[in-house]
Amino acid sequence: MDTFSPLSLLSLLILLFTCLNLSAAHNITQIKSDESILLALKSHITLDPFNILKNNWTSGTSFCTWIGVTCDSRYNRVTQLNISYMGLVGTLPREIGNLSFLVSLNASHNSFHGLIPPSIFNMSFLEVLALKNNSLSSSLPLDMCIHNLHRLKWLRISYNELYGEIPSSLGQCSQLEYLSLFNNTFTGFVPTEIGNLTKLQELFLSENKLTGPIPSTIGNLSNLVYLDLGYNNLNGPIPSTIGNLSNLQDLHLSSNKFSGPIPSTIGNLSNLSSLWISSNKLNGELPFSICNMI
Repeated sequence: MDTFSPLSLLSLLILLFTCLNLSAAHNITQIKSDESILLALKSHITLDPFNILKNNWTSGTSFCTWIGVTCDSRYNRVTQLNISYMGLVGTLPREIGNLSFLVSLNASHNSFHGLIPPSIFNMSFLEVLALKNNSLSSSLPLDMCIHNLHRLKWLRISYNELYGEIPSSLGQCSQLEYLSLFNNTFTGFVPTEIGNLTKLQELFLSENKLTGPIPSTIGNLSNLVYLDLGYNNLNGPIPSTIGNLSNLQDLHLSSNKFSGPIPSTIGNLSNLSSLWISSNKLNGELPFSICNMI
């Protein structure tokens, strides 16, 4: 039977003690890193009208007690950052993407301008990204959902100055339930890959500069409750697959360039309470099946 000699046992204890010290030191370093990232964000604020960050985000107190900051109880790492409705003016620093435990980021209803830091789209634990009502001006990364963001459920970046195409890789954010990109200047087609987002409940793409047809894959979104594609330059026929959206309550397709008849399958939308299809180039008679919605 093998036994440990006193020397080998001592060596093992020393190794274990060293590993524990290294682990503790690493955790302290990561905690300090979270604090430095928050202070970097504070340094990028040029106007703090209510002095919330100025008076509260100070290194003399634990950052886990700062207004808008939530930490997990085990590791004291930042998991939620909510700085919405603070009237802040400034930019989002690239360091913000290094908050590696972050689950929810809400900076809506401020006056942030400049780019959305690409590092944000590398956050593997992020479930909520809300940057609505700012003046952000950038495009979305083409690979935004390929490597990370696989847990993302809410993406709200409406009312900004975002441009470029909606990336087809968005279809790989398979956990998305709420997608709001309206009131920007996105161009190009609605990607067919959007039909992969089968958990999606609300889709808002209105008030952009989108062109081309509605992809037939839209019919895959069986959990969709709200669909708003109004005020774009979309064209072609309304796809018959739209009748597959049996849970749909609101359908807004107004102010586009849709042509052809209204598909008879629209009568399958028995839960529909709001239908907007004005200001298009539709023709033909109203399908009799529309009576099924009354």
